[in-house]
Amino acid sequence: MLTKNERNSIKALRHRENRKLEKRMVVEGNKGVEELLNSRFETLQIYATSSVEIPVIRVLAEEKGLVIIDVSSKDMQIMSSLKSAPGVLAVGVIKESDASTVVEKMRRKDNQCIGTILILDDLADPGNVGTLIRTADWFGLSGVICSPKTVDVWNAKTIQSSMGSIFKIPICIAEPVDVLKAFNLKTVSLDTNGENLYNSDFSPEAFVVGSESHGVSEDLAKACNKSWAIPRRGITESLNAAIAGAIVTAELARRSSIK
Repeated sequence: MLTKNERNSIKALRHRENRKLEKRMVVEGNKGVEELLNSRFETLQIYATSSVEIPVIRVLAEEKGLVIIDVSSKDMQIMSSLKSAPGVLAVGVIKESDASTVVEKMRRKDNQCIGTILILDDLADPGNVGTLIRTADWFGLSGVICSPKTVDVWNAKTIQSSMGSIFKIPICIAEPVDVLKAFNLKTVSLDTNGENLYNSDFSPEAFVVGSESHGVSEDLAKACNKSWAIPRRGITESLNAAIAGAIVTAELARRSSIK
């Protein structure tokens, strides 16, 4: 049975500082909970309303010895951080990678990865961050490094947007400039004034997507070896950060496939 204190403690995980302090995250919706249960991350508890059908989750939970706690629709709404509570959510343990793990995987080029790291610089939109993590996973990037000012990747909306990819690819929270200097990474930033992406023969070990409103920060741009621009034919001023990141990732994957 769900207690009021337990319900409130889950509600409190909406806040980044509480997630960081407790090393816990809330995963919402069938897809996210299934991916959590199938991952290397520890699932602490699962909550579901009686009306939701979750046969796969029930099987996976039983295999892990987890009892699903039935809750009312009202309690689910209180615990959920989404506009429409999905009817099932889980609490899991946050497990981040350090920069050396991400860099080592990039240099080994293991698991068919394309040997490039995605760096997110102060992105504010959880949907963009989740989509970029999903894109990185799809194309086989080595990992993702997020600046401390980037929206928390363990935000329920970011997790939902990643469609479970957040549990499959190494993610590190670190100052990008410090990482570039520590590991001497060949890095390219995205900038509308940069070299045409398709005309460049530069092979980056990492590439940077900047914030939606300000682009790549000045210090980080200076720490990069080059800047790339996605050529424009139309009259719009900019691309969505997630779309821009996906275009570059697809091009890097294409180059990797023809080597």
